[in-house]
Amino acid sequence: MFIDEIKWQLRMPTRFAMRELKLSYLDKVQQETANFLSERVKHDFLRPDRELTLDLTVNEAEVLIAANEEVRAFADQGGLKDLHARFNELTGRVEAEYFNLREHLAKTLQVIEGKENELFDQLASSEYGLKVKKHGDSAPILDAFGLSSGDPAFDNLSVVEGAIERGHERAAQLEQIRGWLHMTIGVKAKVYAIEAELKEQYMNLVAKNEDDKAFIAEELRHLVLLRDAYKDSFA
Repeated sequence: MFIDEIKWQLRMPTRFAMRELKLSYLDKVQQETANFLSERVKHDFLRPDRELTLDLTVNEAEVLIAANEEVRAFADQGGLKDLHARFNELTGRVEAEYFNLREHLAKTLQVIEGKENELFDQLASSEYGLKVKKHGDSAPILDAFGLSSGDPAFDNLSVVEGAIERGHERAAQLEQIRGWLHMTIGVKAKVYAIEAELKEQYMNLVAKNEDDKAFIAEELRHLVLLRDAYKDSFA
C-alpha cells in the first residue's frame, strides 16, 4: 500500500503538467483566433456597437470574413456604423408608431362599443323590453359551450331581427337600430382588418426574436378570426 501511494505521488506532476499544457494550448488557440479576427475583420459588420470576441457564432464569423473590400472600406470610413445607427433609430420610431396606432385602434373599438352599449340600454328599456347583453357582461359558461358568439353585437342584432320578424310594436324604430348595429359591425370589421394587416407587417419586417414572432403570429391568427367573423356578419 505504501508503494502504491508513492507511485501515485510520482504520477501527480505528470497529471498537473498535462493539465497546465492543455490550458496553455487552449489559451494559445483563443489568442490566435482573436488575432485572426482582429486582422481579417476589424469591424463587426453585423453589429458595429458590439466588440469582436470569441462569442461570435460560426455563421456570424463566416459572414464577417467573407465581406468584400467595398464593405470593409465603408466600415473603415465609419459609414457602416452610421448606417446601423440610422437603422436602429428608424426601427425604434417604427415600433413607437406601431404601438401608438395599436392604442388608437383599441380606443376606437372602445368608443364603438360604448355607443353600442347605449343602444343596448335603449333596447333593454321598458320602451322595447328586449333581453340583450352589454359589452362588459360576461357569460363564460355560454361561451365555453359555444352558445354565445362572445360579442353582444352579434347576439343583440339577432334579437332585434327576431323582434322585427315577430311584429314588435316598435318595429319601425327597431329597423333603424338594426341598421346602426349593422353599421358598427362593419366598422369593427374594418378596424380588425387594419390591425391584422399592421400586425402582419410588424411580424415580417420589424420583429427579430423568433419567440416574439411566434407570439405575434398567434395574435395575428386571433385577429384574422375576428376580422373574418365581423366581415362575414356585415356581408
